[in-house]
Amino acid sequence: MKKIVFISLILFSFLLFAEEAEPQKPAEQTAEKAAPAKGGVYEGMPVTPEFSKEVIDKITVKYSKMYETYAGVKNKRYVTVEYREPGTNKLLETEKYVYTRWDYWYKDLKYELHSCESDGKPRKPGIIACDPHESKPGIPHFDKNGEKEYIRELVAVEKLNGRLAYKIKMTARKPKGEHFVGHVWISVDNLEYMQNEGKAGKKRMGEKDLYVKYQAKDFNNGQFFHFTSGITRVEISVMGYKRILVYKFENKEIELMPKDKK
Repeated sequence: MKKIVFISLILFSFLLFAEEAEPQKPAEQTAEKAAPAKGGVYEGMPVTPEFSKEVIDKITVKYSKMYETYAGVKNKRYVTVEYREPGTNKLLETEKYVYTRWDYWYKDLKYELHSCESDGKPRKPGIIACDPHESKPGIPHFDKNGEKEYIRELVAVEKLNGRLAYKIKMTARKPKGEHFVGHVWISVDNLEYMQNEGKAGKKRMGEKDLYVKYQAKDFNNGQFFHFTSGITRVEISVMGYKRILVYKFENKEIELMPKDKK
């Protein structure tokens, strides 16, 4: 009898404790708590999949108009290229270029070289000399095909250059050399494209390592964005030729290019 009473008291105590403990919240309530109240966004806030989709959809709506309405962006680019020795990082040569670029969204880049020099001395264009080493245009993140090309995930809300920004992770679904994979930062206040940092979706021939970090801003009252400056670091190894190339650029005279009238 005493044994039965003792067991009953234990069960009663357990049930009493369970009633007093905070009940388990359903997943929907947890998600609601994580979402910003009435649109409020703050640094370090938890990010739900629902909020991630909401933010990325808004950014896509904003910038997809740019890709639908215009052919691309024309700019004047000032580039410094440092050739460095792998291992020691010793500077071997410095080239400088100035050229006008026609950056088309969906077809190959065109450019016109204005000047070229190596270690402070002018050079004449040749097979290798004065080649800006341009490649195909990148595959956009925020046009109508962005979701088909990339897995886009809002992973954090953080400060960038003193501004609150969405940090979005980009993963190529079927990686190509024209994909940019890494992170993109978009401002919270007006959804302005601020910066990206990462690499190409797939290494090109002779490429051992690649890193890019570009700054961007909106133009024409937020009508479109373009990169203003940046750095690319690429390590190459082709038939015994090994170099680290560091590209630093600044874009000026940035303007939209209208689509050809049909």
